[in-house]
Amino acid sequence: MKKLLYIFGLILSFYLTSCGSQSATTEATTPKNNNMTQQDDINQMPRPAPAPKINFKKPEVFKLDNGLTIILVENHKLPRVNASLRIDNQPVRLRDKKGSDDLLQSLLGSGSQNISKEEFNQKIDFYGANVYFNDNGFYINTLSKYFDEILKLTADQALYPKFTKEEFEKEKEKLIESLKVNEKSTPAAALRVMNKLAFGNHPYGEITKIDKVQTIQLQDVEKYYKNNFNPNHAYLILVGDIDKKQAYKLARTYFGKWQKAPVTKGLPLPHINNVPTTEVDFVHMPNAEQTEIKVVQRSDIRRNNPDYQKVLLMNSILGGDFNSYLNMTLREKHGWTYGARSRFGTDKYGDLFTASTSVRNSVADSAVVVTMKQINKIRNEKVSDTLLNNNKQKYMGNFVLQMENPSTIANQAYNIFVDNLPEDYYETFLQKIDAVTVDDIQQAAQKYLHPDHMRIIVAGNASTTVPGLQKAGYQIKFFDKYGNPAPAPEMNQKIPENITVKSIIDTYIKAIGGADKINQIKSLETVYTTQMRGMEISNTTKAMTPNLFAENTTAGGMLLSKEIFDGKTGYREVQGQRKDFTPDEIEKFKNTPQPFPVTGLIKTGKPERMESFDGNDYYVIIDDEGTEHFFNAKTGLKEKEIKHRKIQGHEISQPIQYSDYKEINGIKFPAKITIKTGVQNMELKLKEAKVNHLTQADFK
Repeated sequence: MKKLLYIFGLILSFYLTSCGSQSATTEATTPKNNNMTQQDDINQMPRPAPAPKINFKKPEVFKLDNGLTIILVENHKLPRVNASLRIDNQPVRLRDKKGSDDLLQSLLGSGSQNISKEEFNQKIDFYGANVYFNDNGFYINTLSKYFDEILKLTADQALYPKFTKEEFEKEKEKLIESLKVNEKSTPAAALRVMNKLAFGNHPYGEITKIDKVQTIQLQDVEKYYKNNFNPNHAYLILVGDIDKKQAYKLARTYFGKWQKAPVTKGLPLPHINNVPTTEVDFVHMPNAEQTEIKVVQRSDIRRNNPDYQKVLLMNSILGGDFNSYLNMTLREKHGWTYGARSRFGTDKYGDLFTASTSVRNSVADSAVVVTMKQINKIRNEKVSDTLLNNNKQKYMGNFVLQMENPSTIANQAYNIFVDNLPEDYYETFLQKIDAVTVDDIQQAAQKYLHPDHMRIIVAGNASTTVPGLQKAGYQIKFFDKYGNPAPAPEMNQKIPENITVKSIIDTYIKAIGGADKINQIKSLETVYTTQMRGMEISNTTKAMTPNLFAENTTAGGMLLSKEIFDGKTGYREVQGQRKDFTPDEIEKFKNTPQPFPVTGLIKTGKPERMESFDGNDYYVIIDDEGTEHFFNAKTGLKEKEIKHRKIQGHEISQPIQYSDYKEINGIKFPAKITIKTGVQNMELKLKEAKVNHLTQADFK
């Protein structure tokens, strides 16, 4: 099992590398110039290139009598068409009916008054199209020769839906199940609480809860559809191999009869308030394996604000880019996280600034302090000319590349309409980016970042984080997983004095079969298997008293790695590359008792704390390598461990859960082992366990 974790570490290693490479960089180039005197001094930094001039292809825009706006961007290079319907209605509070919007999204496309769900899906599959619905429209991607038929089918589902009781109950049950799955999700809890607390009474602050969904009836969804799905503020965006004449004809044919709703004046939206003084809003998740951190305040920037380009670049330097302050400090310098990012939302109805990251529990308090330090840094210290110019050039390069995608032009046209922007907004965009100065960056940070009035949402284990946050001087309020005020949780307690590492291990030995049974086992072989991308991964471990050990990991029958210790020396081989054990590794293997290494904790472990989660109390023992071992205080079984590992200089926490103990030859073994990572979970199942059949020859 130890070797399998190493192989999985290699996968994580690749993931970390690929994450780093995904941050695209674009070098600015200047036209060749025969007069080289301007750059004769090789010690002089190259001058940044001027903002490139973009030849914007203006989209065709026209309206139907019912208010539907059509935005068309022709591109005949490929025989494909993308179409999206977007409805820009002012959000409203759904209160007890929150969840009807989620149900509408899942019900659209489940049949219309003219065609059943089965027939619709069969035709979409036949034409090889992609069609997706949401509660405010749809998206289509298809070959242009089938576009007429696909648009006809999709418009029919969207404008003339037939919601059946059967489909409603089915989708309602799916929604409830998905909410139940998210009950124990730390990221989901952090997001819910952030929205509720930061948005307050604003519609964006409403969260979907199981008890509310259970009371929703079909007529509630139908009412939400009637009030929300209308052409008054709707946009049909067409991109690809289609001309204006065809677009106009199809829009009139399939959307011309869409009934315009009566004009009503929406109630003023509630104001989004920042907190008077910075506070930590803590969500205690006792089973959290990572801590979610979200630093949040109201965002006061919109696309039509003259400061928008300044804020855009300021945020890029703070946390919007891979090389930003936040990411380079939290990830590259400290190795606490896979990534840290920040963003300024620009929704005209209300939005937030957020700085987010996910870190291992033991460094969560430090991560909060460092995050706030970086936010204050960009306010209090001017960025360098080089850093600003690099961000400008990168942004300009990416902007130019994006302009090659017709969908970008269509989205820009949509933004011009919904955000009330001038027609030449994007034509002058890069000139405004190029004009931003170092002083502008600091002024924007001071104007739009308010660290003294930010909420710091933390979802994690209070016992490992709260003491450090209190020491740092933060005011802490506690909330449940739905953002309701909660009492301060009972922190982890010290293990009672009468409970020792030896008594915990003795109880564990008794729980898995007893000392007499274990002492009779001189050798043990276990095989665990899992599936990854359709291939079976098999891990076989062999162990024999007093300290002999061998482990093989195969994928599809091919040997990936092996590790052997014969009692005196050994080696590790990964993909054909052999490496002998170091003296320290040899000493470690000599002192690890086999075939039950957990008994070695009596010598190497120390009682750390008591911890409660999932309704159970656990004794936590920490070994000499820093690995945490969790023993159920009631059953005595070891149910979890957390390994703290370094991959490419990054420290990560790797939780491993042991469950479904199964008795074989009088000894209980975990029939399922779940290795949890930031990338994916690997679930291994016990295939077989054999005792007392190995010899010294198995460790050569």
